[in-house]
Amino acid sequence: MKIVLLGAGLQGIATALDLAWSKDVNEVLLADFDFERAKYVADECNKRYGDKVKAVKCDVSDFDALVELIKGWDVVINDVNYYWNCHIMEACLKAKVHYIDIGGLYVETLRQMEYDAKFKEAGLIAIPGIGGTPGLTNVCARWAADRLDTIDEINFYCGSNDWSKSSKTFAVSYAIDTIMDEFFMNPIQYINGEYVELEAESGGMIVDYPEPVGREYSFHTIHSEIATVPEVFKSKGIKTCTFRVGFPKDLMDKFKFLAGLGFTNKEKIDVYGTEVSPFKVLKKLMEIQPDDSEEEVNDCDIIKTQVIGIKDGKKVEYVLEAVCRPIKEWPELMGAQVYIGGAPSWTAQMLLNGDIKGSGVLPPEVCIPPEIIFEEAAKREIYITATKNTVFGKKDWETIMKKRKINQWED
Repeated sequence: MKIVLLGAGLQGIATALDLAWSKDVNEVLLADFDFERAKYVADECNKRYGDKVKAVKCDVSDFDALVELIKGWDVVINDVNYYWNCHIMEACLKAKVHYIDIGGLYVETLRQMEYDAKFKEAGLIAIPGIGGTPGLTNVCARWAADRLDTIDEINFYCGSNDWSKSSKTFAVSYAIDTIMDEFFMNPIQYINGEYVELEAESGGMIVDYPEPVGREYSFHTIHSEIATVPEVFKSKGIKTCTFRVGFPKDLMDKFKFLAGLGFTNKEKIDVYGTEVSPFKVLKKLMEIQPDDSEEEVNDCDIIKTQVIGIKDGKKVEYVLEAVCRPIKEWPELMGAQVYIGGAPSWTAQMLLNGDIKGSGVLPPEVCIPPEIIFEEAAKREIYITATKNTVFGKKDWETIMKKRKINQWED
């Protein structure tokens, strides 16, 4: 297998290590605008797993150069910012190479789905949004949907906490660009058969996540699952599909503080005669924080997929969960990196091994066999569990749930 990996950042290093560790992968071309970063990641991979990874400098905005770079390779994994997804898909079409990415934050995912006919015509596969969430969550929804006759709702949740010890003032587990967009763009949710635009941070509720996260306040954000899942399962009658995310309070307070100062602003402002983007200043300041050689990584992401529907006339709820922590093979990686950056590596290998079939732009819930990717996750200490709840004698789930409230007669 010959795989091009675009991006050597927070998720790129996780994808690169996973690819280098995997026995079926022969060559990896790791391309990044920051050649020194790409070389550092490649050297780390090669020290541990043999000379599989070659680092090169790449500016993805240079379309012709990108096409020449990826020609002759089997598949491109795109771990750069989601703003470039469609641009890189165009390059893959011209170079005749399969394509995989880790998410398009709803808006970009919709644009990507418009390339379906072009990829079918080329006999190629493009898989948008196969990271952790989106990605594994979509596949969990598929697993549950296959066990139901009809679907009422699919709800996705991601909870997190971090007990790491580090001298860094501010650190995140994935691109700060994406996090800020998730927080402050109005979320689109699918409610009662319609796509609805809501206020940022709306829909807050306490979600019961497995330990060690436990109960955590979670709210709606814009996310890629909502761009594809309602359409894929429309034939099963899906009425509602939502996404909520939860962060520890201290991290939430930092996000709000930075937003209050204007650091979410990507437009240039005048600073004593110099035009600068506040967001780019924030991003640069985060990048130049000194490394902490004594850092102890200890975080947790939990992904939770709830699917409610009917089977043989009975109301059924499936809840699939995964507790994602740092692992023995790569203790320097956060748990969030292991599953977000890892999933595209597993998927690329499944595609090239023939486990993923077809052509076109295929979201994860359409093309990825759940049991196979669940087994791949387990090889990396990520274990997906499923719980089934069945209700007898009643199909109205809301009426049943009211019995669990102190004031059960309130609307």
